[in-house]
Amino acid sequence: MNKEELIDKLNDLEWEDFEVKEAKAEIPKSSWETVSAFSNSVGGWLVFGVKEIGKRFEIQGVTNPEKIEQDFLATLRNGQKFNAIPRVYEEITNPF
Repeated sequence: MNKEELIDKLNDLEWEDFEVKEAKAEIPKSSWETVSAFSNSVGGWLVFGVKEIGKRFEIQGVTNPEKIEQDFLATLRNGQKFNAIPRVYEEITNPF
């Protein structure tokens, strides 16, 4: 999938279980609220590196995706932010 196809898909989404975060160089603090909300429902998709502008999405990327992924998963799994460890499936995608 190329960048334009991803943007088209993002613009078509109307899901309650889909959230994007800018996360250029670090995990946004609001990510933990999103994980909590997903954990208290049927789950969802949390995508880093995408900026939401109204109903439009702009792919910005993440400067160090492996570090963001490791930090995010380590925080989820260490049990300091949540009473129960949520089940997480991770995937790094480069649309460029």
